[in-house]
Amino acid sequence: MKNLLKADFYRLLKNKLVIISSIIAVALPFLIIGMMYGLKMFLKATDPDTADMFDLLVNSHTMVSSAFSFTNNFGIVLPVFAALIVMADITSGTIRNKIILGYSRHKIFASHFIVTMTYCIALIAIYAAFTTLASVLILGVGQISAERATSLAYFYVLGIFNYVVVSAFATMIALLTLNGAGTVILTIAFCLVIGLIAQLVGAFDYSKYEHFVNFIPGFITVVFQLKEITLVMFLEGLGGSLLFSGLFYLAGTLGFARKDLK
Repeated sequence: MKNLLKADFYRLLKNKLVIISSIIAVALPFLIIGMMYGLKMFLKATDPDTADMFDLLVNSHTMVSSAFSFTNNFGIVLPVFAALIVMADITSGTIRNKIILGYSRHKIFASHFIVTMTYCIALIAIYAAFTTLASVLILGVGQISAERATSLAYFYVLGIFNYVVVSAFATMIALLTLNGAGTVILTIAFCLVIGLIAQLVGAFDYSKYEHFVNFIPGFITVVFQLKEITLVMFLEGLGGSLLFSGLFYLAGTLGFARKDLK
């Protein structure tokens, strides 16, 4: 297993997509927030009433709240890169070589998942950090209470675990289908569907089912736009991410173990 991870991480670091996606993760927050700030300044000069409404939609809180969204900005880009990363080893034909060398399919799957998960966590953490930095530098930030700081910490942890779910799903689809285009399309579709479900549920009165819907991956990070995240909400959101990740991992590793590699 150790040698598998070394080889897979080495291939990851050699992949040009890592550099490209890292540059996007750093530059995109400043580009998006800079454009929003420029538009706000233009509206203040030409239409002050609209500018005041715009302030409610575009501020440091709303920008940070969107950092882990599945449906916009980097949240749409990262699933594509995740699918391409996990497919890199498959398209190079090294899967069969690993099996010939005596590595079990469960270990091969585990290695792919760990590498893809590490990549996704690193990239989304970088993007979230620079989104926060750009928001503070360009849009400013008011005083933060202790409750708010705790809620923000919960938000970041849950946001990162959202992409553990994406990693597990992408790895499952890639190793079950061995199809690059299909993996990219299905991974993007999964993220969009989950993201839209979370947004739709959040738009209605879900109080009767709160403890159930909190398990939807990405839901708590949507709720963060409207209210603070409590410890119970955090634990339920974390439980949901771990549950979905575990189910995708289990289905993937069992399916790959039985797959006929022609």
